[in-house]
Amino acid sequence: MIKNASTLRRLAGIAVAATVAAGAAGCGGGPATGTSDTSRIRALLNAQPATLDPIAGARSAQVVWATMVEPLVTTGSDLEPARTGLITDWKRASPTKWTFTLRPNVKFSNGETADAAAVVNTLTLTRDQNTSILKTYFGNVASIEAPDATTVEVTTKRPQYDIPNLLTTVYLVPPKYYKEKGPAGFSAAPVGTGPYVFEGAKPGREISVKANPSYWGAKPANTGVTFTWATEASQRLALLQGKSVDVAFDLPPAQADQAKKAGLKVVSTESALKITAFLEATKAPFKDATLREAAALAINRDDIVKGIFDGKAVADGGLLNVKPGTQPARRVDADPARAKQLVGSSGPSVNLTYPAGQYTNMKEVAESVGASLQQAGFTVKYLPVDYGTLVKQVAGRQIDGLFLLGAVPNVAVPDFFASGFMKSASITSSCPDPAIDRLVAKALEQKNADAAQSIYDELNTLGVVQKHCYVPLYKQIYTYGLGSGADGIVYGPLNSVDFTKATR
Repeated sequence: MIKNASTLRRLAGIAVAATVAAGAAGCGGGPATGTSDTSRIRALLNAQPATLDPIAGARSAQVVWATMVEPLVTTGSDLEPARTGLITDWKRASPTKWTFTLRPNVKFSNGETADAAAVVNTLTLTRDQNTSILKTYFGNVASIEAPDATTVEVTTKRPQYDIPNLLTTVYLVPPKYYKEKGPAGFSAAPVGTGPYVFEGAKPGREISVKANPSYWGAKPANTGVTFTWATEASQRLALLQGKSVDVAFDLPPAQADQAKKAGLKVVSTESALKITAFLEATKAPFKDATLREAAALAINRDDIVKGIFDGKAVADGGLLNVKPGTQPARRVDADPARAKQLVGSSGPSVNLTYPAGQYTNMKEVAESVGASLQQAGFTVKYLPVDYGTLVKQVAGRQIDGLFLLGAVPNVAVPDFFASGFMKSASITSSCPDPAIDRLVAKALEQKNADAAQSIYDELNTLGVVQKHCYVPLYKQIYTYGLGSGADGIVYGPLNSVDFTKATR
């Protein structure tokens, strides 16, 4: 637990240093200017990426870095690991040993060899580096070895079924370059094996990548992508309508409807991104189990989906059902009258912390949650913060009350949430419980996620239904607009974007 907290406490500092070094630290920015390249894609994000270092960075920034740096294992359309990427095959030699086969003759864009030794280095950084955001998921890995240039052997202390799944969110970095530059230097100019290479950044305005002429796979259909950002949805829509950008990501329902009326193409995908309210069970007021139950009963996720998103989100009362289209075996439904009865006349004060501007309509969602709590008898104080500050506060255990977080299962197995948010040694660690720790470990020792499903059902019931430590709200329907002539940009439900087939 101490190591994991230390890991994430350092993220904000690393993110700031990396962003400044990259010269991309502006709060918003205009569209790309001064370019006559008609095959370059101009992409508008809802927020600037905090860091382009995949070892330390939250996966919300992979929309940018994943153009340059590739995951070890690709993900298929079924959201399961596929044998089509840098790693082309794997087998489970024993309950605790996995053998992976690497694609031969691949090089990083700086000329370093992308061999098994590079994979061992990246996995070791992911497991051991204090700034690794995935550290908690690799604590069971005992050894990582490369018997030859195309073979990697991963041995775990106890059986762990999801190692191939985890490698879909581990991005391969060049050993010499990463060691020389460090996290901040790497973020300033990432180097990978991907279809694009880093081109440059303008302070406060944009980050650009260009097509990699030496890419091992199919070459991009465009010459590159320029990323800009605008935190206001109305501004993103205006830039799209004004033909300043080719794609505007994260359009709320109102802006999406306006884009459609303007004749623009709008694409919607049910994302695995799940907005969840985390109740800090180690501190007042939610150290009191009765008040946690009251809060869980007060919050009406169906009203949020209907009132704020006009039904264009998916109400979801489960924490560990990670794939789109799935629902939990058991959930907690709103009961405002019972919530008010549980609170009584005590009027407990609650801090409600949320990442302003990070997720679609987050301010409105926070206000809806707060209003529900106030109706139940809580006194609510709203604490809007930027996303980097929220990560720092969560990691440093500086939060009390309730915080809202968008949880993206970049690995589509329940353990991504179980190990990431439920274990005592986890990213949030808001509800430490030895029983939860035992169940998480037991689930991983099963043959696969299907075999572990009954345990995950038990975990969800324990954390969400019985202890009321987590109040899952909804899965986001992720919507983006395409400018006239733009096509081929594909958003995946695990918060990934493929630009390689994009044209304009």
